[in-house]
Amino acid sequence: MSARFDPVEPTPRQRALRRLVVFADAALVLVSMGLAFALHAALRAVLPLLREPPAFHHWALLLYLAMPLFVATSVTLGMHRSFEQRYSPARLVGELLQLHVAVLVGLTLLVYVAQAVINRSLVALFLFCTFVLLFAERALIARWQRYQHRSGQGRERLLVVGDDAAAMQRFAESAEREPFPPQFAGYLVPTGGAPLPGLALAARGGLDRLETVLREEAVDRVLFFPRVPEAEPLQVALAQCDAVGVPVGVAVDTPEIAGLAPHLDEHLGRPFITFERVSRPPASLALKSAFDVAVAALVIVALAPLLAVIALAVWVTAGRPILFSQERAGLHFRRFRMLKFRTMVRDAEEKKKELLERNEMAGPVFKLSDDPRVTRLGRVLRRTSLDELPQLFNVLAGQMSLVGPRPLPVNEQQRIRGWHRRRLSMKPGMTGLWQVSGRNELSFEEWMALDLRYVDEWSLGRDARILARTLPAVLAAKGAR
Repeated sequence: MSARFDPVEPTPRQRALRRLVVFADAALVLVSMGLAFALHAALRAVLPLLREPPAFHHWALLLYLAMPLFVATSVTLGMHRSFEQRYSPARLVGELLQLHVAVLVGLTLLVYVAQAVINRSLVALFLFCTFVLLFAERALIARWQRYQHRSGQGRERLLVVGDDAAAMQRFAESAEREPFPPQFAGYLVPTGGAPLPGLALAARGGLDRLETVLREEAVDRVLFFPRVPEAEPLQVALAQCDAVGVPVGVAVDTPEIAGLAPHLDEHLGRPFITFERVSRPPASLALKSAFDVAVAALVIVALAPLLAVIALAVWVTAGRPILFSQERAGLHFRRFRMLKFRTMVRDAEEKKKELLERNEMAGPVFKLSDDPRVTRLGRVLRRTSLDELPQLFNVLAGQMSLVGPRPLPVNEQQRIRGWHRRRLSMKPGMTGLWQVSGRNELSFEEWMALDLRYVDEWSLGRDARILARTLPAVLAAKGAR
């Protein structure tokens, strides 16, 4: 059975329609503000309890804050995809209520921070007007789509080419469950023209009739399904479709593997079908890397005096070397030397063999709460996590990230088997879910589960939340040893 593909990038038409909805929403927010101001002035003649409207600059501030907030929230909730969905009145009301509650909360916080003075009655009228106008906008879109679909002008017509009746029938049945199902112009058989038993589509003959069907009927897309025909007939069919401007799709059979989703990808100029559990946008990963380097550089400069003091303290109390360097496993098992301020005696690695039987952590990793190898200063540095600061240089070198799974020593990572190894699919970090969730108080399985949760659900927003939780966790020394 062919695996189901992840949703692909929106088509140029979908992107254009989404932009149209965003611009329309912004315009309606602007209209709503003027309408609310006019209604407020009219109601004051009837309801003397209403206060004088705010000064123009306060009104302009509300508009300045509200428009990007409305647009950003609408896009976050996916409401800019109105042309791709089939709304019922109840669903539309529910989504608009969700949008307006989120905007009200955000607007309240922004007005509080800006210390603006704005009538609550004016805000209520503004939200009422936006609700009515946005409802009317999307109701008109839904009505227009239904009309276009019923009239056939906006309903896609598909011509299927293939000889696997069962697969083509499943495809046709799944298409009927779409919000706006297409219309099938029938099917062609690649070789011969005999109808296929068990297929509830109109038989149009063999592939040699493709040009005739394209000339005599409306066809928006031709789909070769499920097998690719011989090269020469396919080239002829492509040329015939290209002559009338009809796009051609060639279905691809892919293995169905639990947890892995295939998607179309391009690598070194060649198209590939890529299988992966999580598809991470390259632009977001690039932004994460740029943020890591910029923040690491700034923090190194800002904390340079502190780094110098700690280095001097280590040298005075424990001698050289000041830094502890150990080979760790990075992204996809890239090896690198991770840096820390030295917190143990010089021969700590040799003495580790004598302490293995006292290991307090299940699994292949070694953790010991009362490790006799740790120096007095080392205990302070570990408890405050100051020993980790030299890893900022690893971040600056691109070997680590500010947020990610904790890098393990190479020999420990090599003993990890199975799904636990997927933690290496993201660059290791100075902090992560493990660090802000209890660290050494967690079991090995809980630790690995947190790492897998991070790599499978990664987003820039999650990184920001982890960074925000890191300082309180460090100050509380939760799970630190």
